[in-house]
Amino acid sequence: IGRINGRFSQMGWTPVHFFFKSFPFDELVSFYTAADVCWITPLRDGLNLVCKEFVASKALTRGRGVLVLSEFAGAAAELHGALLTNPHDIQSMKKKCLQAIKMPADEVGQRLDQMWSVIKHYDVDYWSKDFIQKARTARETGHIGQLLENVI
Repeated sequence: IGRINGRFSQMGWTPVHFFFKSFPFDELVSFYTAADVCWITPLRDGLNLVCKEFVASKALTRGRGVLVLSEFAGAAAELHGALLTNPHDIQSMKKKCLQAIKMPADEVGQRLDQMWSVIKHYDVDYWSKDFIQKARTARETGHIGQLLENVI
């Protein structure tokens, strides 16, 4: 971030803002809606809610934005409209960032709509009902006990 900002910053404008703190909800949504690109590239599974919050914020405010997502994030399996990248591959990261910045508006909208339809369908209610049903089934079939025996 320091190298990017050192090279590309101009008076009154910094390309990358890095914050190491939490924000109140309304401020967080403001950041999501103001961003043209949300670049979430964990080296292993993580930050799945952040990318979904970005997509939801854009969709609900009728904004447009591109999600660049690590192929190692769990949400990469669901959010097919995201540009997937390998965070271990610098060239892939550069390519996807440039693709996101230059993406035509109609493609941005199509990709965002695709991701929003997934997020709307597989919401927290869907997840909780699905999880509880699978847990009950595992308990009733005895699979939970078998799994615990394998762990212990």
